[in-house]
Amino acid sequence: MKKILIFFISLYLFASPSSEILKNITKTSPDYTFALTLVKKTNLLKDKNITFDSKVSNQDEYVDKFLELVNLYVLQNTLPQKIDSLNDKIDILTSSEKPIDKLQLLYYKKLLQITQSKLDFIKKNFVTYENQLFKTLKHINFDKKIADKNINYWFNLLAQKQKEFEQLNINLQKWQLLNYKDNINKTQNYILINLNKQKSIYKNIVKNSLILFFVDLKNQDKKAFTDLTKTLNYAKNIDKKFYKAILDIGTTYEKKVFGATTLFYSAKDNIIYFYDKFLNIVNHPIFKVGNRNITLVNFILFILVTIFAFYIGRKYKELIYRLRKQYEISYSTATLLANLGYYAIIIISFLIALKIVGLDLSSLAMIAGALSVGIGFGLQNIVSNFISGVIMMFEKTIKVGDYIEIDENTRGAIVDISMRSTVIRTNDNINLIIPNQSFVTNQVINWTLGDNKVRFRVPFGVAYGSNIDEVEKVVLNALKSSNLPYLKGKEYEPLVIFEEMADSSLNFELFVWVKDVYARRPRRTKNKFLRVIYKALNDANITIPFPQQDLYVKELPELKIKKD
Repeated sequence: MKKILIFFISLYLFASPSSEILKNITKTSPDYTFALTLVKKTNLLKDKNITFDSKVSNQDEYVDKFLELVNLYVLQNTLPQKIDSLNDKIDILTSSEKPIDKLQLLYYKKLLQITQSKLDFIKKNFVTYENQLFKTLKHINFDKKIADKNINYWFNLLAQKQKEFEQLNINLQKWQLLNYKDNINKTQNYILINLNKQKSIYKNIVKNSLILFFVDLKNQDKKAFTDLTKTLNYAKNIDKKFYKAILDIGTTYEKKVFGATTLFYSAKDNIIYFYDKFLNIVNHPIFKVGNRNITLVNFILFILVTIFAFYIGRKYKELIYRLRKQYEISYSTATLLANLGYYAIIIISFLIALKIVGLDLSSLAMIAGALSVGIGFGLQNIVSNFISGVIMMFEKTIKVGDYIEIDENTRGAIVDISMRSTVIRTNDNINLIIPNQSFVTNQVINWTLGDNKVRFRVPFGVAYGSNIDEVEKVVLNALKSSNLPYLKGKEYEPLVIFEEMADSSLNFELFVWVKDVYARRPRRTKNKFLRVIYKALNDANITIPFPQQDLYVKELPELKIKKD
């Protein structure tokens, strides 16, 4: 019979997904024993149903049910932390390919599922259980005298244990001075046993103190406030979570009886109550990111860190532009440093904010996967512009301060290059916001890429029969005697070229070099040179032609006039 039982147990343990992983671990491996234990524990994990029967018949059963409710409240507040801890372990083990890690991952996932299910159940039913238990309060007969007698008994016993505790501490100091290790270990064990007994005594005191509290609640006597305060003082010696649970459930009972917010007899108790209430609110999960519970504290910290990051980023930009003048850094270089530093601060701060919230950065792979789907459906242009902005910042073929021409009617100076778009300010003081992708994929004319010098071509024409040598001489002399803003010197000598014999005129072009602001205002600059040329040609009596055509008529038709 025993062998058959062992067989069926083995069959149950190995008929699971973890058994397949276990096959990959050799029996001689040091991990095998641990792996076998994990398989057994994973298969034995079960979601135990939480039950709460509010039917009670005496004061002892009522107090036990009340403390059972307290334990459910403690679970409701502690399970989210346990869930976060399990998620951390799962995030670490997910990327591992080791068989032993995969087994641990299965164990933690199943444990997480059970824990989450337990938390959801408590959240759903706790208030119902609390109301059911409260309704039975009026049907229970509480004996106040017995409770007082028991409290005195337990306090006397507590006094004895406290004396024993002091004596044990004296003995411990003695053995520590004599360096008797065996006696030190024994005494420390006795101290732990003594402390556990003191906690057990305090639990009995709390039970009997709760009876006094229930009696006054039932009689609608406001001494219940004092009873609860005393009970909480005893509960502090047991456990902080236990104390908070009694505080919240006890005050809920008081509100149901007295119909108002609980008011303690001392200001200190009021402060403690509202402080604990505040902590419960801010630490309560408000939403989930994946399997991670995000509390109000986490969310506020995330927002504060993000706002602080934008503030620091802005101050960093201001600092770079101040240092630009001090160390004679070019405007384009300063803009590159400012933008790169700004986005680096934002990204690093965002990652820090995620870590503060409790999200494991390794889980960002899931977010990246989700983003890749979004990019495929509609974010490709945004990503393309972002990457194009990075390329432009590092390549520097187009930088802040350059004067560029996108098409015949669109020219201007670049005033800013961000990660998504570039701002161009035209000579009409109109800002054009152009996606960065346009500069990478399309042809762009940069008038000031190498330097700020540009050669202008100014076309003009004269009538047939004009002396072309005289035309060249007149224009160049007029140019030299003018105060036009062109560059002078051997390499920048102005030049007049006889370009073509057109239908109505002899066409010339004046080649002249300009720089700085004159290179950025092509129409105004050309206007200045055309005015000088026109005046010089007029003064030299050189005809400036206009388009004309000669019409030759070979024969006129016969004209007949018919008289009526």
